[in-house]
Amino acid sequence: MSNSSALSRFAPEREEEYEASSPVKPERNLLAAVLARAICDAFGTAHCERHVVRSARQWLFGRLTPKKPFSFAWVALHLDLDPISLQESLHCYEGNPEGIQERLSLLR
Repeated sequence: MSNSSALSRFAPEREEEYEASSPVKPERNLLAAVLARAICDAFGTAHCERHVVRSARQWLFGRLTPKKPFSFAWVALHLDLDPISLQESLHCYEGNPEGIQERLSLLR
């Protein structure tokens, strides 16, 4: 395959066709990874610097700002999750470290 034919496969109009037909949405996967990383940093057993844990917990439990891109609420809504319910669920795990570890193993 020549370079020109390979490049034509990635032309903007073809990219839109691919995105519309693809069941996998890379943006959604990225947002899920952001949320998973924050949860792992906030509750995981791996040694993290205090500021990383504190920052993750502030992001997860801070004021809900659904219009601010990449805020916790914005990410949750884009993943079709209710940010208030998710925050409440995560708060429940603060007193149950074994339960969150079991759930975190599903993210890895």
